[in-house]
Parts: sequence; C-alpha cells; structure tokens
Amino acid sequence: MRLLPFLILLVLGAALAFCVVPVELEQMRWEIPGMLDTYPLEQLLRPILLGTLCLIPALVALGYAFMGTMDRYVTRNFVTYFLMCTLILLLIYILADFTDNINRFRERFENPLAQTGVFYGTQLPMFLYQILPYTLLMGALWCLSKLSGTCELTGMLQSGRSLLRVCMPIFFVTVMVSLMYGICGFHWAPNGSMYRQNILKRQTGKEPPALVYRSEVNARIWRVTHPAPLVSPGDPMRDVVIEQFEPGIGGRLLKRYMAESAVWDKASSTWTLNRVYIRDVSDPDNPQVADEFHERVVYPFNEKPYQIISPSQRSRVDALGTSTLYEYIKKKAGSREDRYKMRTEWHVRIARIFSCVVLVLLAVPSAVTFQRRGTMKGIGIAVLLAALMLFFYRVFPSLGEAGVIQAWISAWIPNAMYLIIAVYLYRTNLANRSLREWWHDYRHIRL
Repeated sequence: MRLLPFLILLVLGAALAFCVVPVELEQMRWEIPGMLDTYPLEQLLRPILLGTLCLIPALVALGYAFMGTMDRYVTRNFVTYFLMCTLILLLIYILADFTDNINRFRERFENPLAQTGVFYGTQLPMFLYQILPYTLLMGALWCLSKLSGTCELTGMLQSGRSLLRVCMPIFFVTVMVSLMYGICGFHWAPNGSMYRQNILKRQTGKEPPALVYRSEVNARIWRVTHPAPLVSPGDPMRDVVIEQFEPGIGGRLLKRYMAESAVWDKASSTWTLNRVYIRDVSDPDNPQVADEFHERVVYPFNEKPYQIISPSQRSRVDALGTSTLYEYIKKKAGSREDRYKMRTEWHVRIARIFSCVVLVLLAVPSAVTFQRRGTMKGIGIAVLLAALMLFFYRVFPSLGEAGVIQAWISAWIPNAMYLIIAVYLYRTNLANRSLREWWHDYRHIRL
C-alpha cells in the first residue's frame, strides 16, 4: 500500500514522457543541423532530461514510501506548503503578466483565448525557473515555523534526533526540486524567453522584420525579407538571398542565390529554392557573369528553419539553450565580449541550481527558535536576504560579463556568501543565543 503513490506517479510520468519526448525529438529536427544520429551528446541530453523530469515526482514518492512516520509527517507538511507557495506565486506572476500584455494578445492572436493558453504553456518553465528557489525558501520557512511554534519540533528533537536529521526530508525534496529546476533551465526556460521576445516584440499589423543569419561553420549568409513565423517554421520563406563565401575569416564571395521562396524538406533535410537566380562570382578575372535562372533547385544546406527565424536566440545569451551555449563556448564563437557573456551565463545556470539548497539551508535557522521570542524576526531576515540574492545575481554576473572578474567567481559569489550566512545563523540562532549574547561571549573570551 505504501508503494501505491509511487506506482501511480510512475505510470503517469512514463505516459507523459512517452507523449512529450517524441515531440521534443521532432522539434530538434527543426532546430539542429544534421540528422539525429549525428547530434552531439549535449543536444541528445534534451530528450533524456525531459523524460527524467517526468519521472522525478515518482522518485519523490519512492523516497516517501521508505521513510519513517516522523519523516513522512515532515515531508507532507513541507510539500504542502511548498506547493501552495509555488501555485500562489505562479498565479500572481501569470495574472500580472496577462494584465500587462492583454492588449497585445488581442491584437496579435487570431484566436486570443487558445493562443494565449499556448503562450503561457511555453512560458511555464521560464516562470518556474524564476520562482522555484524562493518558493522553496518560503515553503521551508512556513513548515519549520509552524512545527516550531506548535512545539512539535521540540518533541521530535526529544526523541533523540538532531535538527539536521529532522530536516533531512526537507533536504531530500529540495534536492529533487533542484534537479527539476536545473532541467527547466537546460533548454526550456531559455526557449520560453526566446519565444516571448519574438511574440511580444513583433509589430502589430506588419510583416516580421527582415532577418540576416550568418552560418560561420558553412561560410554562408542568409538574408530573408519575409521569414516564416516562429510558431510554424516549415512555412515557405519568401524573398531569400543566400551568399556562399570561401571558408575562413574574410573569405571571398563565391556564389549568390536569389530565390522567390525557399522551403525546407524535413524528410530529406534539404532546401528547395523556387524561381531562383544563381550568380557565380568565384572567378575574380571574370566579374561580369550572367545570372542563371531555375524554376526549382534543391540544395543540401545544413541550416535549419529554426536557426534562421530566431535571431534573438543568438543576440541574448539568456535565450540560448544550455546545449547550444556549450557548443558556442567549445567553438569559441563570437567576439571576446560574447565569450565573456556565454561563460558567465554557463556558470550562473549551474550555480543557481545549488542556490535552491543554499536558501533552504538559510531557512532552517531563520524559522526555528527555542526561545520565547517569535520566529517573525528570523523569517523577515531570511526574506530580505532572498530579495538581496536577486540583486546579487544581477550585479556579480555583470562583472563577469564585463571581464572584471572570472566568470565562475562571479557566478558562485552569491552562493558562497549565503552559505557563510547560513553557517553563522546555525551557530547563533540554534545555540539558543541572540546576536547580542553571542557578541558578549566573544568579547569575554578575548578578554
């Protein structure tokens, strides 16, 4: 009977993975050059991580099934308060965003109700990526302050367990949520940010702006006057100019294709250029070359539609998936400033996963008290520190992006600071001493 929730969540998670993983693989075929068997490992992690995400609730239920009575009680309390905080904050976030953008949705969507639902479905990973560390903190504060205020925590400690052992179920759930948080930030949160930029910044009643895409690997430049929309990248692209250069920096122009439309065939991974003029300028001694006209030409260009129609994905590193970010870092693509930004963003995404655990560690000494004074003072300090973490994750990474300090240092400074604060609070609050008492004892020892 204990394993029943695990089995239910396992079946539901497997069914969900069976539905979403093939969709993700299909989406990858629109985004990543080459065929599936040639994809690098960092790109193949996407469907693997998505399937893992679907099974994490089952893993939590499995751990819950083998816990003792006291651990199960603490787990139920923490999960309840954490989910309540997450749902409340998520609802507030969505309502505030919807109120701010309702006019844009009404003007730009043909079916506003359905398309708004799809829009916020794509934004859900991004919203969760922004709020989960703080809802974990609030859930831990709420749970521990309740257990401490009703003296239930005192009874648990009198059973012979240490405070850290009592909080072990909270740490277990936090690690699982941190894993979900990291998976959201791997691709789907940045992808939601990119999708948001393309939808909300598009001008009403006008065609999408002309796009220029440079493929450094293939030494090609695409200039598309009327690109396909982001939601349907398989649509024909009209008024397309493709320029082929010699490989290397400063390569000479070899050939220019000027097509009325270009259509990508997913089955053969080829581009069909319709009503195309081809100008071959590879011979520098004969610059005056007549254009060749063809009604239809098929070329195996490596570029995929999604690469061409999402230029904002390359202009902002926070809209790059982690796998794409890693490829750019590995190839040392872009200018020095771009490389600084990419390396900093890479380390920030890893550091933010551990920030979930650090904030929960901060919540324990802030919410637990064994004295007559209430817990509101500690909770207020913890909330203030959490708000300051938002500020620190703006300031220090900006120093890393500017090259002032090392990228990994700029990303990990907030976690290091808060870990030190958490250790300090454990030594003061949980030793039944106020800050004044601790300072008095410290001065007495020195004297």
